[in-house]
Amino acid sequence: MTSSHVKSAVRVLEILETLAAHAQPMPTMAIARECDIPKSSAHHILNVMLERNYVTYHDHERAWGLGVSIFEVGSAYLRRTPLQRLGRPLLEGVCADTGEACHLAILHGTDVLYLDKEQPAWDGPNLVTDVGVRLPAHLTAVGWAILAELPEAEVRASFEATPMATRTGSGPASLGALLENLAAVRARGFAFDDQMITPGICCLAAPVFSHSDRPVAALGVSYLAAKGNPALVTRFADAVCAAAARLSASLGWRKPGVRDRGAA
Repeated sequence: MTSSHVKSAVRVLEILETLAAHAQPMPTMAIARECDIPKSSAHHILNVMLERNYVTYHDHERAWGLGVSIFEVGSAYLRRTPLQRLGRPLLEGVCADTGEACHLAILHGTDVLYLDKEQPAWDGPNLVTDVGVRLPAHLTAVGWAILAELPEAEVRASFEATPMATRTGSGPASLGALLENLAAVRARGFAFDDQMITPGICCLAAPVFSHSDRPVAALGVSYLAAKGNPALVTRFADAVCAAAARLSASLGWRKPGVRDRGAA
């Protein structure tokens, strides 16, 4: 690789880092100035990145923002390392402790994507939360656990144009109802799905945080609704919250408080 190629690669990375550091899209001149590169070079690089969807151009603002390929690369990282590797023994532990199926999921648009699952040895209920399955985030405990920790404006932007369909007749039917449920999740410390996806199946979930205190995943446990009682809910919630806090700590999260519930 020639020195000019290395220089171009460095500039691409500097542009991506600059866009990531700003909440709002940036004009070409501002990017060039902050990255200390000629405007013509910045314009050329940005257009190449646009072709590969690493940036997007907002015509009405005449400004650039990060593109969907960045999200895809980031999601691939979360799916492979370190979430799955670090989360696997914790899933096994929660499954052994509760005797129920456990799963790890991330937010993918307005859906949740299930990354991993641990099934108990006994012949448990038939669940739809297999690895690779996507389900509506507004109808799952893992989705609520993540969404409850995001800024309300971000949740509104994602769901304001999304029909709030239900699968079992249970769950929020409007954005306002979803926001009310998310407020309850934050107050309680964990999310609870009362048969919103599958009749007869409940789920408890807690958020997993990155080193930057952003929710990047959720860890949940599913069980038969017929088993439900206050003592069981408390025991399962303690197990899930403790495992989620330990996984968060493994990812560099160090913020103390209610989210540390049960952490060892």
